[in-house]
Amino acid sequence: MWRYIYHGASLKIARLCFGRARLARVPVSLRGEWPRRSRVRSSLLSGWLLLLTLAAPVFAVDVTEDPLERQVHDIARDLRCTVCQNQPVSESNADTARDMRAIIREQVQAGKSRDEIVKYFVDRYGNYVLMDPPKQGSGAIVWAGPLALIVIVGISGAVFLRRRLRPSMPPTPPLSKEDAALVRAARKQDKS
Repeated sequence: MWRYIYHGASLKIARLCFGRARLARVPVSLRGEWPRRSRVRSSLLSGWLLLLTLAAPVFAVDVTEDPLERQVHDIARDLRCTVCQNQPVSESNADTARDMRAIIREQVQAGKSRDEIVKYFVDRYGNYVLMDPPKQGSGAIVWAGPLALIVIVGISGAVFLRRRLRPSMPPTPPLSKEDAALVRAARKQDKS
């Protein structure tokens, strides 16, 4: 089937390139009349290519993860790149992030613990370098700020709504008989 598709397409291309009048000069291979030997060769070649493609996973090598690199990646994921915007050191391609990963790798190879490595960077850059800042000291403002803002907005909204729903003026008391008589007398006087 593919042979016919290939030959049909090549014949159309030959007609476009050479025109119908000069089609007789088109090589035999472009007209769809392949000799028998080349068909056998192409079948063998395509068979070998198919076999190599399907057998490629057999020759694959198992990937082993380096525990040192895993440890470096875990520590770098919790540290913020100092020159990037909210990007961990493990994902950043900045020069500073590469240097920080190299320092982490050296300190892990030297046998330092995770806390010692993190403390080294906090001492050098401050709490800003942590992706999850502590909830004490200056970091408490970061954690308590949004909560305080929500409370303030809620209280302000409640006070505003209470004032808005409260009646603005007390209801008018009913007129006494004497006052009603005075109003009628004033109206009669205005009409005359």
